[in-house]
Amino acid sequence: MKRDIDLATPHWGDPFWNVQRMVVEQASRRRTSPTTPGEIMTLLERAGTQAADVLVTYLATRESLLNQLADYCRVREQVTAEHFSLLRSEEEAIEELHSVSEEAPQSYRVQLAGHHKSPKAVVGTIGAITTLECMQAGMTVDIDPQSRAALLSDKHIWVSPRRLDGALPSLFNPVALWEIKEYWGKTSGGSKMSDAIYELHLVGLEVRAFEEQFGIHVNHYAIIDGLAQWTARKADFRRAIDLLYMGLLDELIIGKEILIEWPRIIRENITSAQVRGVSAAPAQEAPGMLFS
Repeated sequence: MKRDIDLATPHWGDPFWNVQRMVVEQASRRRTSPTTPGEIMTLLERAGTQAADVLVTYLATRESLLNQLADYCRVREQVTAEHFSLLRSEEEAIEELHSVSEEAPQSYRVQLAGHHKSPKAVVGTIGAITTLECMQAGMTVDIDPQSRAALLSDKHIWVSPRRLDGALPSLFNPVALWEIKEYWGKTSGGSKMSDAIYELHLVGLEVRAFEEQFGIHVNHYAIIDGLAQWTARKADFRRAIDLLYMGLLDELIIGKEILIEWPRIIRENITSAQVRGVSAAPAQEAPGMLFS
């Protein structure tokens, strides 16, 4: 999923997003989704907090901001409705993994006895597609980073705050970074979903801040999946959409989009790496791949 080009959303550092954060918080508490200026003001007036009262006063003299906020809230709900159905069940994800790889999916480590042993279905699928595309193009890639990414300009260096799930062509001065947030099982999600959004937000903020100061752009992608878990944490799903429209994510790839969109994304980034003059690996045949 890309941002809707017809909706001009503010810069990620604009106060708009702080106002939107307060509205989302109050809407979540009251289990409502305001989409008009009047509904937003009523929601804040009924919040009963000092911060919300101040925000009501702030918006009362900023009609254009209030209208822009309502427009975004409508788009947010529409995008959620259109894309939530793209999330897959665990069985669907494993089946699609088998369409691109002959290898059985690995599993995430389970810390507590009795907890669901989740397969790395998305990790396996992303890895298979990425490896195939890069091998055919003779491009290096890191699909299992064991350290942090780093960007180097003439004046500064940035090191990622955490390990990511992939980098092209490498962890040093990559053209693309991606993070995978797949959650399986039949339980009701949990704080791990909020943690996933915080992680995406943190990396996105740091990458964009480095870009603005030193002019080096890195594409930042998030791949999310797991219908049952995200259904229980739909508010966090919406927050992932916010990161996309803030510009902290270049694209948000959801479940059923992976087989369609990820090959395109990798090919686009291979081209970007070649334009930058990144050294490529010798082209070779990708073993164990079932793409025709």
